[in-house]
Amino acid sequence: MKLLHRYTKDGLNLLGCYWEGNGKDTCVVFTHGMFDNLLENTFAHVLGEKLSNNGYGFIFGHNRGYGVINNIIKRDPRTKKTSEKIIGSTFENFGEAIYDVELWLDEARKLGYSKIILAGHSFGCLKNLYYVSKKGFAGIHGFIFVSAPDSAGLIARSGQYEKMFLEADKNIGSGRAKRILIKKILGVFPISSRTMINLRKGSIADVFPLVENPEDFGVFQKINKPILMVVGEKDSVIVNSIEEDFKILKERALKCPDFTGKVIPDGTHRYIKTEKELSETITEWVKERF
Repeated sequence: MKLLHRYTKDGLNLLGCYWEGNGKDTCVVFTHGMFDNLLENTFAHVLGEKLSNNGYGFIFGHNRGYGVINNIIKRDPRTKKTSEKIIGSTFENFGEAIYDVELWLDEARKLGYSKIILAGHSFGCLKNLYYVSKKGFAGIHGFIFVSAPDSAGLIARSGQYEKMFLEADKNIGSGRAKRILIKKILGVFPISSRTMINLRKGSIADVFPLVENPEDFGVFQKINKPILMVVGEKDSVIVNSIEEDFKILKERALKCPDFTGKVIPDGTHRYIKTEKELSETITEWVKERF
């Protein structure tokens, strides 16, 4: 495994972890979820080694939402002067995810891979969907969604966060968009007003509407590449039942020529203790198609 330090187009220095392929022309580019990072993710290295041992490249690229609060080196794209930026999942602006996804897709191409599978876990799946909604599907040959959440839909259905949205609106209206809310999201993580507001129904992060299941399912129904949808048996993102969710998603993937839904027995949202099963499932899907 190699460490890659690369700059996004807007000047953030992000870490990528690269497992080299051997003889294959395909690379899996992976976008992690909220509050995640390489050190605390228990399945990334297992998946990277599994894919690499089978000849496929794998890039686990940090995005600006890694960890809770982080300090990232920033380089001015014009002057090349460096400074520091405090960000992380607490402060990230969802729309800026385009720069992060683009960075690691471009890196895979620079490394010589002609076929790229765009993969994501949890909130990273939404970032990938947002990216292709703005940039299109050119150069992407398949999609892997690991525990993809309808974050906006689940939050709206829970009815537990309305006061947080009101507080966020008030802060943003008074010019304090980065102000951290009094209550923590999921009862654990601090979150800023501008980050919270993107989790509201109808926001730019509302790109996977499984709870509402509207006729217009957004960019997901436009995907014309093979899709692997993975969920843990005990996953927190399940909306109806695993079977019903897969049925809905297969129906909504109108242009997808090859939809596969896989369940990881005993798997939770973070796949702790089922890393091997997750990695084998993904690798076998890749081997069968690329």
